[in-house]
Amino acid sequence: MAEVRAVLFDMDGLMFDTEALNMRGWIEAGKLHGFEITEAHVRKHIGANVTTTKALMLEQFGEVFDFDRIRKDRIAWVFAYIEKNGTPVKSGLRELLAFLREKGLKTALASSTEERIVRVYLEHAHLEHRFDVVVCGDMAKEGKPAPDIFLLARSKLDVPAGACLVLEDSYNGILAAHRAGIRSVMIPDLLPPTPEMEKLFFRKLDALHDVIPLIESLRESGELQSGELP
Repeated sequence: MAEVRAVLFDMDGLMFDTEALNMRGWIEAGKLHGFEITEAHVRKHIGANVTTTKALMLEQFGEVFDFDRIRKDRIAWVFAYIEKNGTPVKSGLRELLAFLREKGLKTALASSTEERIVRVYLEHAHLEHRFDVVVCGDMAKEGKPAPDIFLLARSKLDVPAGACLVLEDSYNGILAAHRAGIRSVMIPDLLPPTPEMEKLFFRKLDALHDVIPLIESLRESGELQSGELP
């Protein structure tokens, strides 16, 4: 049985504490345009790409909701925060990336977010050169929960699905990994694991720090490739 050879990272809410920032940005942008966007509205599209987010927002607020303009103001609000404060990096991320590099494991960033935003986040976190592959939402035909982003990242890494591990915080990401045939680890952020999600992910961990001992045990036992996906 093959050992773990690659780790695929989601970005928002997993690597960076940007889901909370995006939520605040949506609420503030909504106020500018006279819409009361709530946390509940934003939670519905966590982990989704811009196409899915737009459809959900229009469904909620109707055609009078100028999605592109409001989203532009949301992005501007988040960028202003990051320009001033830097990208809020999740505890344990740098240590995990250093561990993976030391052990010779490949890494991919596989995010539903579009590339121009991903690059800004990586630059302000000083992590722009830490991944072997970067796949963004505008590079794949379908966004999460479709498997396309993970399939493309795995292909670019040239590593079999059975030797990959996905790290995710969102329901859409867990679904996408399952559909891609890659085992996933859920590290919850704004969304708690549900009974439905527990049937799909491989493990749940509390923080990125916990990934290192998990990978060490999986590499030693070959457990990652044993049995069927949940």
